[in-house]
Amino acid sequence: MSIRSLVLVEPSQPGNLGAALRVAANFGVGCVDLVRPGVDPDGDDVLSWACGAMDHLEVRNWESFDAAVADYRTLVATASGRGRSNLPVLTPAEAADHLARRGVEDAALVFGNETRGLRRDHLDRADLVIRIPTAAEFPVLNLTQAVAILLGYLTLELEPPERSAPLPAAETEVDGLMSHLGVALTEIGFADPKNPERILRKLRRLFGRAGITANEVKIIRGICRQMEWAARTDPEIVATAKGPGFPPESGDS
Repeated sequence: MSIRSLVLVEPSQPGNLGAALRVAANFGVGCVDLVRPGVDPDGDDVLSWACGAMDHLEVRNWESFDAAVADYRTLVATASGRGRSNLPVLTPAEAADHLARRGVEDAALVFGNETRGLRRDHLDRADLVIRIPTAAEFPVLNLTQAVAILLGYLTLELEPPERSAPLPAAETEVDGLMSHLGVALTEIGFADPKNPERILRKLRRLFGRAGITANEVKIIRGICRQMEWAARTDPEIVATAKGPGFPPESGDS
């Protein structure tokens, strides 16, 4: 079993896009979401490189990253080793283990632009971030190479899951939770109001690794509502939280 969906953010070269679509079809991917592509996916150059792959794929165009990923339950972003030393990442083997437990039915592999890769805000949205091991002195892969390596590896490693646990929450539900957490943690004085994203991105990755469910999202949002109520009812809660250690340590930024 392999990943059934890809998200390609701002692909800019017709050869890369066409070849990536061909690889996707080779490995049974059913849907490819394109976020603001810089080339026409129906253009002659793309179709030439795709070699008939369009007959086996649903290709969808989106104006925003948020809209493209809204219906997925697991986002697996890809990052190169260049300039990303502080980013928590998984090896392909570790990612396959997580995906086997989470399920791949509503998962998507996310790839960035050929020259810029994925932006930090895209990486922060991901449940898992994966890096293909490469030579340190030349770590950046071509888009099509990265797609082929990961799809081939995951196809070999992933077995159909025997699911007994509920599915992870949809991305829109987790987005709502993160917004709510940002407000609640700032209100009780735990998150730094000048930069709440420092703690939120760590929590997002924690929820991603855990495969947080819709019911768990509701529970944590209930905790957020209680924190907000307590902070408004008793201002001393905030004063106590803002002790000598405020703002809290955040590690990677």
